[in-house]
Amino acid sequence: MKQFLFLIIAPGLLFFSLYKSGEFQSRSIEESELQVLSDIIQADSVPTVYYKTIISDINQPLSRHLYYLNSFELCTSLENLDSLKMDREEKDYLVERFTSMETENINKLIRELKNSTLKDLKGHDWLIISLPVIFRDGKYAIYYSIRAYGGQFNLMKNIDGKWKNICYSYVWTA
Repeated sequence: MKQFLFLIIAPGLLFFSLYKSGEFQSRSIEESELQVLSDIIQADSVPTVYYKTIISDINQPLSRHLYYLNSFELCTSLENLDSLKMDREEKDYLVERFTSMETENINKLIRELKNSTLKDLKGHDWLIISLPVIFRDGKYAIYYSIRAYGGQFNLMKNIDGKWKNICYSYVWTA
């Protein structure tokens, strides 16, 4: 009986020790990214956000969708064209950050938003989002969102201390 219990408990203890030691790497969430997440949810133009973040869409990890994204062409009227291009190093950084994302409960990350998120997706006025990634020395952030009729990467800019959506790039539309 003791051997049987050992065989059941030992793998769990091994997994727990590897997890705690960092053998299984997960993406740490930075305080600045939590601020972006809060600004996304509190924006007037955003529908109600689903309470869990996403890490994949249309059966592919978000990092794979991002890998094929070269620029935010829809920003051309808003931004300098050179600022829309991502070099290889920047794209690799963003892909790595999206690769290491895990599904998170937004209500546990940002306590004051507890009643601002949905648990059931009904109708068309909802949004499911990924965690944001800040880049370019804290001036820009990117996150992925799904609505009833499409999935897209959203580019945000820090303007006077507030994060504003400036453009998006569709991955798919219905």
